[in-house]
This record gives sequence, structure tokens and C-alpha cells, in this order.
Amino acid sequence: MLSAAISAAVACTPTPKGLLAVERTETGSVRVLIAPCSDYDALDFSVFRKGGGSADLQRWAVSNEVMRGSLPSIELFATPPGWRTTSTTLSDLKGGGTYTLTVYGAVGGRGLDGKVAFTAGQLEGLTAGQVLVKQGSETKVVSRSEFMKDDPDRCTP
Repeated sequence: MLSAAISAAVACTPTPKGLLAVERTETGSVRVLIAPCSDYDALDFSVFRKGGGSADLQRWAVSNEVMRGSLPSIELFATPPGWRTTSTTLSDLKGGGTYTLTVYGAVGGRGLDGKVAFTAGQLEGLTAGQVLVKQGSETKVVSRSEFMKDDPDRCTP
């Protein structure tokens, strides 16, 4: 009975969509782009890196204090106006391993989340106008303009 309830709960959890892209800026910092979705409320944003140990999780996270609206982008490790920092155990992308960016939010009260994972090497390989995005189960390089195109499917919970 419990396994059926767990399966039902998992089935109701929305699969993260391609709401996020990561790029290097002209100054070498890292910026995360949030897809242009009307009526999207980004509530929480984080980047984490899991090290070798089971308790070795490093994370930087911010939370939307007004709980409404979204930003077009977030500069990593800089708290945007109207947001508050909730975790600071990760302060740069200089370690090895895989980093995972997540955004939790909603459209019309229905959950709509995004996720993209990448390595420092993938990020360093980007040239001007390129971003990393999640496509299916993989991380791909696409043009910034392609990511910013209107895509109603990714904006629908």
C-alpha cells in the first residue's frame, strides 16, 4: 500500500523542463538564464556540487522573498534584489565534479521546475553566444538566441 502511494506521488512530480541555461559572461563570471515564460514565478534557485563523500554536498541557494515573478537571469554567487541567500557552502565553480543548477517555481500555482547539470570543463569550453542546456537526459551546447526563443511547451506545467 505504501509503495503504491509513493509511486503515485512520484508520478505527480513534474519532470524538470529546459527552463535554465548557463553561460559565461564577458568578464568570466557565470550567469544562469531563465527561459522567458509569461506568468512564471521562480521561487527558489540553487547550484550544488556533490563531492566524494555521502555528506559532502556544497550548495549556494537563493529564495524569492516576494514569492512572485521571475528574473531573466541570475549571476551565480550574487544575491539578486528581492531575494535572500539561504545557503553558502559553495562559493565558486573551481572544484571538480558535476554542478547542478535547479529552479523551483510555478505557473498559475502549478509546479514548473528546471534543471541543468554541467562540469567546469563544459563551461570553460563555451564561446560567446553559447549556453549549456538540458535536452532529455543530456547537457548540450546551443546558441543563446535558440534558448531564448519562445517555447510554450517548456512553459507549461
